[in-house]
Amino acid sequence: MPAAPDSATFPIIVHIMIGPRDELGHCPTCASGNGREVVSALFLSEALVDSGWRVLHTGAQHIEDVHNIGLALGRALFTAPIRALILEAARTAATEGTRVQVRLQINSPELAALPWEYLTLGSVNVWKPALRTDYALVRVGRRITLPLPLPLREPLRVLAVASPGNHHHLEDLNRALAQYIRAGVLTLRIPPDTTPATLSQALADEAPHVLHLVARTTLTPERLELDIGSRFDAGDLIDLLADATDLRLVTLTGGEGNGSTLNIAPVVCAALLIDAHLPATIRFSMPLPSDAAARFAALCYYHLALGASVDLAVTIGRAAPAHTSAMWGAPTLRIAPNTDVLFQPLSRRAARLPSVNRPLPFIAAAVVCAALIVGGRLFGASEHAPFNQLHPIQVAPPTAHVQEAPAARHPVFLPMSLLFIEPSATPTAVPTPDPTPLPALIGYTVHQVAAGETLDGIAARLGSDAASIAILNAIDIEAPLRPERALVIPLFRVGEPAYGLTEPVHRGNPASGKVALTFDIEIDDTTLYAILDALRQRRVKGTFFVTGRWVKRFPDAARAIVANGHEIAKHSLTHPFFSRIGLDGIANELRETECIVQEITGRSTRPYFRFPYGNYTTQAVAVVASEGYILYHWSADDRGIPAWINRAIADPARASGGILLLHGRPATAGALPGIIDRLRAAGLEPTTLGETLR
Repeated sequence: MPAAPDSATFPIIVHIMIGPRDELGHCPTCASGNGREVVSALFLSEALVDSGWRVLHTGAQHIEDVHNIGLALGRALFTAPIRALILEAARTAATEGTRVQVRLQINSPELAALPWEYLTLGSVNVWKPALRTDYALVRVGRRITLPLPLPLREPLRVLAVASPGNHHHLEDLNRALAQYIRAGVLTLRIPPDTTPATLSQALADEAPHVLHLVARTTLTPERLELDIGSRFDAGDLIDLLADATDLRLVTLTGGEGNGSTLNIAPVVCAALLIDAHLPATIRFSMPLPSDAAARFAALCYYHLALGASVDLAVTIGRAAPAHTSAMWGAPTLRIAPNTDVLFQPLSRRAARLPSVNRPLPFIAAAVVCAALIVGGRLFGASEHAPFNQLHPIQVAPPTAHVQEAPAARHPVFLPMSLLFIEPSATPTAVPTPDPTPLPALIGYTVHQVAAGETLDGIAARLGSDAASIAILNAIDIEAPLRPERALVIPLFRVGEPAYGLTEPVHRGNPASGKVALTFDIEIDDTTLYAILDALRQRRVKGTFFVTGRWVKRFPDAARAIVANGHEIAKHSLTHPFFSRIGLDGIANELRETECIVQEITGRSTRPYFRFPYGNYTTQAVAVVASEGYILYHWSADDRGIPAWINRAIADPARASGGILLLHGRPATAGALPGIIDRLRAAGLEPTTLGETLR
């Protein structure tokens, strides 16, 4: 058999993004690659979509025929425009001597829950991209700063842990890895017992490169739990892994199973774990028998130790269960965008990968291109694929699934591309406006205050009104303006250009003695209510950045934010990558969200906004400013907050005006009291973004 493509050659990327279903059952689909983009629409049967919803709402769903599901997914996604784009990418890859990597981003939770790895095209010339090293199939998470490939000066270190009742998985893993251990390619460490404490100690003692976790993972209305000796929260696992500096991959097998039950909990957990230190996770969407899981892991880890890119290693690993079982698509790779090689061996053995006995022959790219035209579909997640400038396809979730009552709280169901969000805010103090009628509003701009400027002077120069500026920005019309503060300026006539911003704001008033608590809320309502309860107990107000889709789905929860005296701010409509949705798409995201929030809560989201994933372009900044929003980033996010507070305690003046970003995760509400108490102990007052900016 021919060898796998050289992982040192970066692949041709094809990004495919699927949006939420409209009322007619169509999902807007955008694919980009090879220098161009195409827009299409995907249509799935009600039965298939209902399977995804059942997985979300029950945590698991029995699957009768995964092969037919793969065929249905393939037929639905591979419309003519996407087939043509893949064809072009395959031709380019053949010319450049490389391969294609297909990334899928699904902005709809019920669709993200489906087993896309089983995607199958054709009936005669069958094409299964998840089994082909020339078409690696991946899901991609949020954009992060990637760590460099870790130099391997010694064997790849694997730490394996199992929950009670699953220790036979570790025995099978040990047997499967034995030949590679004897060859000195990798090592395997298994703690004598399994508890959070022993896992923490093993992480410190062994400094593993890979964590292989065989644990039942469950999603409850209160938390995402892993059964490791005692049940503990996924947030606790994130904390445990924070100091594992050599860790680059976590595998979540989900425990023992026969590959017939689709589980959502490992999907959610694997997505939450991705961060700047951990760029890749593997999760089993369907738990496999221990021997099949072990054979997959052995091939995958061996090729990682040899320096293979992680997408190729996972693809090669799937070959083992494919030879003996139909459940080869259970292992799902999730990576941060542009993740490639995780480990860089320093020995010569990494120079070339050995030949791989793949379950499908290595077909020349031209032949594959012809097969692609027959039909099918690809899956890979990306931050790049957008909904572009075309808007005829609705992106709102189906009305049948909108949640109206706060009492029916559901577990945290995370759309795979929507897991990580950023904050925004809304004004609180409102000065009395001038009763004099104003001309019609002609637009907005953002202005950065210069030393000595006044509201009256800014209004006269830019074509605005001083009282209107004060109202929109929730500031005292009589108070002096803080130099360098950004203000949204409503425009009523043509004036001079503003001193605008080209980058997001990362800090409030450094002399305020305050720290902004901002929350990204777009997942569920259960977590939101828990956060509100935690803030109420400490008598603290915060700023909640919401997506329009979340507000529409949980209207009572959105109203609860306002009713409790918090700021409500904007984080987009569908949480896309703003660098890839076109300027018209950006404006639509902002306007639709504003209409939804105003209709449901009676409040405007102006003037605070944050880009999803922190992803933006200069043109996107200009469009957002013209819609009346200031862009806000953060001083520290969830995982970095404890270290940031440590520095704040040592030097409160440097932390004053900080903006903390927390997400709507089960662990956030539990961590809030401690965060608030530590800030107050440092002499810093946690509050809203608006108060921190004053």
